[in-house]
Amino acid sequence: MTDNVNDSGKNTLTRRTLLAGAAAGLATQTLTVNPAQAKTSPTVLITGANRGIGLELARNYAKQNWQVYATARRPEAADDLKAIAAEHPKLSIEKLDVLDHAMIDSLAKKLNGQPIDVLLNNAAILGEPNDQKFGARDYDLLNRIMATNVAGPMKMVEAFVEHVARSQEKKIVAITSGQGSIASLRNSGIVFYNMSKAALNMGMRSNSFELKPRGITVALISPGAVDTEMMQLALNRAGVMFPLLTPADSAAMVIDVISKYDLDRAGTFLSHEGTEIPW
Repeated sequence: MTDNVNDSGKNTLTRRTLLAGAAAGLATQTLTVNPAQAKTSPTVLITGANRGIGLELARNYAKQNWQVYATARRPEAADDLKAIAAEHPKLSIEKLDVLDHAMIDSLAKKLNGQPIDVLLNNAAILGEPNDQKFGARDYDLLNRIMATNVAGPMKMVEAFVEHVARSQEKKIVAITSGQGSIASLRNSGIVFYNMSKAALNMGMRSNSFELKPRGITVALISPGAVDTEMMQLALNRAGVMFPLLTPADSAAMVIDVISKYDLDRAGTFLSHEGTEIPW
C-alpha cells in the first residue's frame, strides 16, 4: 500500500514538473519577439509641410503616432514645424525643394529601405494673380508654377515609388484643387494655377493606371477652400471674401478621406468631404 502511495506521489510530482516546464517554455516563447515581426508605426512623407495645410497634415499625423518625414525648402526657418517636432520625436524635418530633382533623388536615396505608407504631395505655389490676367500674363511665372505644381509631384512619385511599394498602405496622394476642374470653371480666374492643377490631375490619373497593378493607390484630393496665405492672396486680388475652412479642419478631413481611399477608387478626383469632383 505504501509503495502504491509513493508511486502515485512520484507520478504527481513528475506531472507537476512537466507542466511547470511546459509553462516556462510557453512563457519564454511569448516573451521572445522577432524584431522583424514587431509592429511598426506607419510612415508618411509630406512635401511643403512648413505652413498651411501641410503643417497641419504633419501635426495631425504626428499626433496619431505616425513616423512623419516633413519637408521644407528652408527647415531653419520652419519654426512652427520645429515646434511640432520638439513634441513628437517621430517627426523628422527634411530639406527639400521639389524644383530640384537631384535633391528629390538624394532624399529618396537617404530614405532607401524605408517603407512609406503615404506619399503626400502637398507643396505648391499660386503665383501672383495679377500676372495671370489676360493681356498681362507672365509666362516665366507659368513655367515656375508648372515646374512646382506638376513636375515636382510627378518626379516625387517616380523617386519614391519603391518606398511606397514596400509599405502596408501603399498610397500616393496629390493635394490638388477644385480649381483644376474644367467642368466646374465659371471664370478666367487664376489661369496658370488652374492649368497646373488640371495638369496634375491628368498626370496623377495616368500614374494610377501605371501603379494600380502593383497594388499602389494614387489619390487626388482637393482640401477645399482653406484659410491659407495662398487663398488670402487669391481672394484679395479678386476682391471677394467667403467663409473658409481652417487648415486644421481641412487637414483632418483630408486624412479621413485618405484613410478610406482604396485601390478600387484609384485615380478618382475627390473633395475633402469624400465626394467626387468632375474633371
